[in-house]
Amino acid sequence: MRKPRTGANQELVFAALRDAGEPVTAYKLLERLRHKGISAPLTIYRALDRLIEEGMVHRLESANAFVACDHPHHGGSAVFAICGTCGKAAELPSTSLAKEAALKAKRIHFEVDRLIVEIRGRCRRCRQETPPQETQG
Repeated sequence: MRKPRTGANQELVFAALRDAGEPVTAYKLLERLRHKGISAPLTIYRALDRLIEEGMVHRLESANAFVACDHPHHGGSAVFAICGTCGKAAELPSTSLAKEAALKAKRIHFEVDRLIVEIRGRCRRCRQETPPQETQG
């Protein structure tokens, strides 16, 4: 496996995403990195584009946020379980769902550049913290 090509800005952005441990918007990244000398949104977006290209970061379309990749060996495909209550996202280690979707796309002669599957629901913690709804009878 080749070593990703990253510069100082990409390393700062990647470290901030990894340390966050949850999906983060580009503007939140900018807030977190101002003290490190990054002051322009374009700098953040360029770093994110490079990190996505290198397979180190994923963009969660439904949340318009970014996460550090937990499984860099999957080659641009990933499956995420995203809690609709707290916003936490977990990258699932199995990419069989992503592989099946890519295979189906290939059957219709569609070339996949990157495949991110987002599963929306509620995490265990949020399910336990939300009391069950009472039904009226």
